[in-house]
Amino acid sequence: MLKNRLSWTSVLLLPIMGLLVLSVSAQTATDSSAAQEQSKRISFSTIPNKKEESLQPYYNALNTSTYGEQRFSVFDQLAAHYTENGTGDSVLKYGNLYQKEVVNWDKPSNIKKNYATKANFWQASGSRINGLPDNALKWHIKGITNAREANNTTFEYKHKIGLGRIYIQKENYTKAIEVLQKAMDEFKEELPRPTNEALMQLGNAHLYKKHYAEAKTYYNQALKGSIQFNDLRQELLIKLKLGYLAELDMDYETAFNLYNTSRERARENGLNILYNEGSIRVGELLYKQGNYDAAIIALSTTYFNAIERENLHYQAQTIDIQRRIFSAKGDYQNAYALMTHLRSVENEIKTSQQQKISKELEVQYETLEKEKEILTLEEAQLKKEGELKRQRTIKYAFLIGFLVILIPVIALLYLYYQKIQAQSLLASQQEEINTQKVTSLKQEQELNLIKTSIAAQDEERKRIAQELHDSIGGNLAGIKLQLSSLKNDDDGIKNVSHQLDETYQLVRDISHTLIPKKFQENRFTALITSYAKSISDTGKMEISVHAHPEDEINAIPEVMGMELFKIVQELLTNTLKHANATTVDLHFNGFQDHLNMLFEDNGKGFDTTKVTTGIGFQNIRKRIENLKGRLHIDSVVDRGTVVSAEIPLKP
Repeated sequence: MLKNRLSWTSVLLLPIMGLLVLSVSAQTATDSSAAQEQSKRISFSTIPNKKEESLQPYYNALNTSTYGEQRFSVFDQLAAHYTENGTGDSVLKYGNLYQKEVVNWDKPSNIKKNYATKANFWQASGSRINGLPDNALKWHIKGITNAREANNTTFEYKHKIGLGRIYIQKENYTKAIEVLQKAMDEFKEELPRPTNEALMQLGNAHLYKKHYAEAKTYYNQALKGSIQFNDLRQELLIKLKLGYLAELDMDYETAFNLYNTSRERARENGLNILYNEGSIRVGELLYKQGNYDAAIIALSTTYFNAIERENLHYQAQTIDIQRRIFSAKGDYQNAYALMTHLRSVENEIKTSQQQKISKELEVQYETLEKEKEILTLEEAQLKKEGELKRQRTIKYAFLIGFLVILIPVIALLYLYYQKIQAQSLLASQQEEINTQKVTSLKQEQELNLIKTSIAAQDEERKRIAQELHDSIGGNLAGIKLQLSSLKNDDDGIKNVSHQLDETYQLVRDISHTLIPKKFQENRFTALITSYAKSISDTGKMEISVHAHPEDEINAIPEVMGMELFKIVQELLTNTLKHANATTVDLHFNGFQDHLNMLFEDNGKGFDTTKVTTGIGFQNIRKRIENLKGRLHIDSVVDRGTVVSAEIPLKP
């Protein structure tokens, strides 16, 4: 994997090899003067990935500090540093160590919970950075419980803000707004600094709900607070968000200034994650303005920094934007290559996520086991005290013996009751599943019958048309030819000849009516483009169609064109019904006696192990098999869907 990544680095970073600081002032002569002026104001830097010397005292402190509060303070500072730099694995490492040592700490429960809620906060932060929102949600909820029991209002507020942030990550924006607003009403007067974070998260929730005016209001309030509290990281993050709002409002000059100044200040102050975020925003803005060369340099530098820090998410973002740039430039070969590499990076992200989930579950299991050991020791101590008390008085001995017998009986009865409840619920769910399966099978059978009937009708109509045109029409033409060869001016023969003309014309009209005219009279790419435009005009999503080379695509057989048109109809229908997508890219490429079709949307995606057996995908797969082609479906939840097919142009 490392070798593969390095090879892609050499391809994607060709414009910047051998440079530490790159300037985009050298533009081609065809660039506009505005683009040249803008480019002169940008510089992109690679950031060496070296261990920060400023952290060495903390590492030394871990080796020398005593068990307890001193080590907890070091954990807090290290976890806060790695949170700001977006290094989720390191945050989780110190958060998990924090929690283990708190559990083993020989202190009263209320004191331990005051530190446990801080450990939970770092565990939630690390899980969020690593893309594990469900784990983060669990740690925030546990942290709220510990904070309340320890009467720690500061971390109770921070955990509630964290909850709102996780609901935003899970796209439950209404719930996020509700949680954040309720927390602010409870704590904003007492804790103004965390309130600034709550304001920014409210801005994020309204931004993603497309309530842009409300989002801008909250961001401006948070910006004032970040300047007041001298919180540079939050100030720059808010300015990047305000730049994005300006970009949405087509105010590209304001957006560019906010992005560029924020990223430069981030680089100067060692906020590498914000520098990369700002560089990506600048790169995408340059792409939107058509300044493709500058955009590629910006994104290549960011990609290099992401490789150095093994940040797969930034790699995926930069590759995706570069893919769109090459597509816009008409370089479909490089666009397709980048799309293939993007798929590889996304698969690596998925694998990494699974490994992180497994590691997190292992930590949780070890923590629970340690807590059980402590509870076991405490229980043994209680039993020993009970035994001593039993020796002092027979009355207590009988009472304890009775309780020892009664509690297991109650526990067994409770477990038996739970088992019966679980079996009942399982039976009910199984019955519902069976009912749904039967209904689905019926619907599938009905749909198959209808499609089979329609296909048979189409085939029969075509056969009849051919028979009318070739057999009857041919016979009538022959008879007419023979009559015309007779040198007889008899009026009766003229009438017969006239009637034959009318009959022959009727046969031709009927045969042409039976065969779909749109596939006879229109070019294939024109049909597809017209169909895509009719859907785009509804405003539900934007569809772009690309064919290369177009003449070769239009020369495909009529049967193949009809089948591909129906496949595209099926894919767009599925996307409209299920994907919630806003854009669709459709590519047709002719290459070495094969036709390659690529369909990509930015919808919510799905689990390919569960959905690809549905009726729609079965129909698509069957049509591809009829054309002797191969079909590949790639989709990830919340990351869109890619469907590709390769069909031979010759049998």
